[in-house]
Amino acid sequence: MKHTILLISAGLLVMAACNNGSNETGEIDRLREEAIAVHDEIMPQISAFDRNTVKIDSILANLPQLKEAQPEIDTTQTRTDLSGLKNRLELATDSMMNWMTAFDVDPQDKSTDEIKAYYEEEVEKVKAMKQFFDEVSKEATDKLAKF
Repeated sequence: MKHTILLISAGLLVMAACNNGSNETGEIDRLREEAIAVHDEIMPQISAFDRNTVKIDSILANLPQLKEAQPEIDTTQTRTDLSGLKNRLELATDSMMNWMTAFDVDPQDKSTDEIKAYYEEEVEKVKAMKQFFDEVSKEATDKLAKF
């Protein structure tokens, strides 16, 4: 009888340990998928950012003609605003490229806890980047609407 209880208890412990590993693996997979999903939301904005950068370059190159057409425009302020916006657009795009290059889809030689912590950090990074992208996108929409 004691052997039976001991075997059942050992079996339950093994199943619990295996199930806990599955939960950890499931959590790691969920975190990795969350980071990639946020990345996938951001990526389409890069082409719009590139188009906006080209548009800014064109506006800046043609400021004298723009001043003739719209005498009320402050070209110095416009140059400052658009140059700053262009820098932020490029910073956003570069940050995404750097994140993608550094992102490790399948980290090796790390414990389960280290992998989980890595993906938690990556989710936070990509969420912060999404917020920055959203801010820059709104800024671009607002500032370029008059051109």
